[in-house]
Amino acid sequence: MASDKTNKYRIGDWDVSLTSCTLAQGDVEVKVTPRSMDVLDCLAQQPGDVISHEELLGRFWLGTFASDHAVHKAIAELRSALGDDAHQPRYIRTIPKRGYSLIAEVIRPQTSVDTPVESPPLYAGPAPWHVLQDKRVLASIGAAVVTLALLVWPGSNVVSDKDEVVRLAVLPFVNRGLNTENQFLTDGLRESLVDGLSKLSHMEVLSPARGLADNEENRRSERIADRGRDLNADHVLHGSVQTAEGRMRVTVQLTRASDGVHQYSEQFDLPIEDLFGLQDQIVSNVVSALSVHLDEEERRQMLDWGTTDAIAYERFLRAEFYYNQFSPDDFQRAIDYYLSALEADPDFINAYQGAATAANNMAVYSGSARIAELTELISSIHREVARLAPDSEALQSINEMKLRMSGTSQIQQEMQLREQILSGKPPGYAMAHYALFLIGARMYEEASQFLDRASDVGPFEISPDEAWSYRSNIQAPRAMLLSAKGQLQERPYHVGFLGTVATNLALAGDFRQAEMFLNRQRDVDKDGLLAHYSEAVIGFLSGEILLGNKAYHAIMDADEDHNFTKGALSFMLGDVETGVELWRHIPPLQKRRLFNVTHSAEKYFPPAVLEDPRYLAVLEELDFGISWQRRLMEGVMAMQPMTGVALSEPARAAYEAGTFMSRNSLWSEEDWAELESRKLAGMQAQNILD
Repeated sequence: MASDKTNKYRIGDWDVSLTSCTLAQGDVEVKVTPRSMDVLDCLAQQPGDVISHEELLGRFWLGTFASDHAVHKAIAELRSALGDDAHQPRYIRTIPKRGYSLIAEVIRPQTSVDTPVESPPLYAGPAPWHVLQDKRVLASIGAAVVTLALLVWPGSNVVSDKDEVVRLAVLPFVNRGLNTENQFLTDGLRESLVDGLSKLSHMEVLSPARGLADNEENRRSERIADRGRDLNADHVLHGSVQTAEGRMRVTVQLTRASDGVHQYSEQFDLPIEDLFGLQDQIVSNVVSALSVHLDEEERRQMLDWGTTDAIAYERFLRAEFYYNQFSPDDFQRAIDYYLSALEADPDFINAYQGAATAANNMAVYSGSARIAELTELISSIHREVARLAPDSEALQSINEMKLRMSGTSQIQQEMQLREQILSGKPPGYAMAHYALFLIGARMYEEASQFLDRASDVGPFEISPDEAWSYRSNIQAPRAMLLSAKGQLQERPYHVGFLGTVATNLALAGDFRQAEMFLNRQRDVDKDGLLAHYSEAVIGFLSGEILLGNKAYHAIMDADEDHNFTKGALSFMLGDVETGVELWRHIPPLQKRRLFNVTHSAEKYFPPAVLEDPRYLAVLEELDFGISWQRRLMEGVMAMQPMTGVALSEPARAAYEAGTFMSRNSLWSEEDWAELESRKLAGMQAQNILD
């Protein structure tokens, strides 16, 4: 029986080839990554149907730490290749909160029922890279990671055969020293390289014995190529070692045997205090570089990310992997790798932006001392990018992060974002970050629509805003719990979602599991700010924390970096005076927490607190009360011609009445009733103990 799936078909004006991963239109041919081609083919199998993010993740990113961000990147790459516009689509339409649909016509060639159509090959992504860290094995970095599966490079117009074995000859290295005492260093380095390269898949390593052909005279490229052909090798790795004054200089070169072309060259100049550590470092760098230079797809992606240095690229992708884990330790690892990438390539703009983005996110979970250090790091990055690329969009986003770190410049940020959106050509992060402002101002319906209109992050772009995480802020408790648990399957140490699960389990009355997730959060929350807040909420809901009791004092004895949590707990317990005093003395670098968390904490406050003039006054004093809310309402109205987002009925009513809006209008009455029931249970427990 014939299959209706063919290797070649037509989508709109484009001819699609699954095997070569190309889209062709007349003389124009565009190549896309295999993963993105899989996504396009999935959509083309069901034209007009809506395919959800979850289905795409389950089919093509199973077993990885991918999130909606990975799907967005694939869709963005396809739109770029097809020349499609997300706002006026002709090929791929985004269905808000549901997924994607292929809206262009799909035309498949007629096939005989007697002739089966060859199915396209399954996606053969890079081999997984695993890292053992803190007694846990981290999953594969995914399709973008530098892998250690070396592929032949026959030419720019030929698709590499991933089953072909690459034959690499590693020639004896030349000892450039004046005596033979350092020959053991030269031979030892070569042996380490042979051992490391031999462990790679699709690689046959040849290690010819030292001979007459290994003298200095025969080191010219044509002689090297001749030697490679004599050995029936595809590529030849060769180099030299020189030591002087306690330092070791190693030069490594890769030559293609067929024509003598130099494919890769690197020089290492390092102290030799730790010889074995030095050898390991050189071997690791060379292996990583070769995996890029011998793989056409990896080489193209390296250039698309903005570097020509394979070592910088490999370190950058490790940084990307750690960044996406979303825990303080992993953010620090990401920063270290981004900065290490910049040591290899000081002009690597995406590495600068990546380091700034990781620092910005790490600050959310940090104490004031660490925030000050991270602020200085971002400032230094901003200065360097301003010097290198003053017109870069990356500079705009880094400047935006500088403002966020201060915790007191939200009005200035709102002005800039509104101006950018009104221009009609805002940077990619503008809609998502304005949505975050709207969430903080309790304008949940408007925030949801802004997130729907937020730009997909391109396949080789870094965004300072995580729209996938912002959505959890507007969900009702049960939906929020399910969403957070889903994220923890991809990022098991995400410090924020661990707290979300813990507090929402407590809200559902499952205090045993809530405590389990709280303990996990304590393990990863190094400065303890989020765990302290989760502990306060769980203690309040369980009735364990009462005004003046031991558990209450344990929370309230924390230092001033924890004033947000202490004030929020006071409001939960109805002590408005103490809460106001604590919030007035929040350190400036921690005021960002007021903006990010207050809207969520308010669902635990009694109505009498939310309506108390003292509470409303302190919000206004801190610049995120009714004036801030009205400012954003006016912003939504001003930007409506560009965004298509109008004020919701509750927001318009509050604006016209001059009242403060705190209730989440996206929740159903059942959601609110369930919340009040749980809060009542906690208060009853408190009354019984009283």
